[in-house]
Order: sequence, then C-alpha cells, then structure tokens
Amino acid sequence: MPETQVRLPRVAKGKRPQFFDDPAIDQMMTFIIELSAEVSVVYDRLDTVERLLETKGTVSRADIEAYRANEAVEAERMARRDAYLKRVFRMHQNSAPEKPAKAVAKPAPKAKAKTKAKPKAKKRGR
Repeated sequence: MPETQVRLPRVAKGKRPQFFDDPAIDQMMTFIIELSAEVSVVYDRLDTVERLLETKGTVSRADIEAYRANEAVEAERMARRDAYLKRVFRMHQNSAPEKPAKAVAKPAPKAKAKTKAKPKAKKRGR
C-alpha cells in the first residue's frame, strides 16, 4: 500500500485573530512567543552539546542530530521550559484579569408605606 503524503497550504486562510485592541500589541506578543520558542530550542541543543561533551569528550554535528534524550533528561528539560516560560510571561500572568465574581441577586428593598408626615412641634425659646 503506497504511503500518501498530505500537503498542507503554507499560508493560513482568513484574517489573523486579534486579541488586543491595538494590533501592534498582537504583533509584539507574536514576536515574543516565537522568540521564546526559538530560545527554548537553543537551550535544548546546548544541553545536548553539554551532555555529549561530558560523555564523549568531543562533539560533532551528526552526534547532536542523532542524540535522543531519555525520560530523565526530558523531565529535566520540561521543568526548565516550564520555569523559563513562567519567567518570560510573569508580567502577563500577573496582569491577567481575575475571574469576575458571580453576581448574587440582592432582594429588592421593601417599599415603605406612605404615611402623612406629622407636623413638627415648634421649639420654644427660653
């Protein structure tokens, strides 16, 4: 049975989603997220180089490409990524609006019965 390759379009259709009132902020957030992803990849590759140097003493490009992290290394990397992303986005995390409190219906104030006002007694001077 021949293997079928699926070709995906290189350009997304439709308008770009906008999350902020100012499109420049959306562009800046996209830039920060993409740059953060690239830096995370560099961290992983550097970690690979360091591990290969510890075990072999030398490193080649082929060694780096062939390296496969075991579960323990992957767990370390996941912890590093998590801490890294928390540091990068800490301001965004702290400025996120809190969930609005559920509105509790207050009972309507009781209507006061209308009564005729009593005339005020005049004060006598001494």
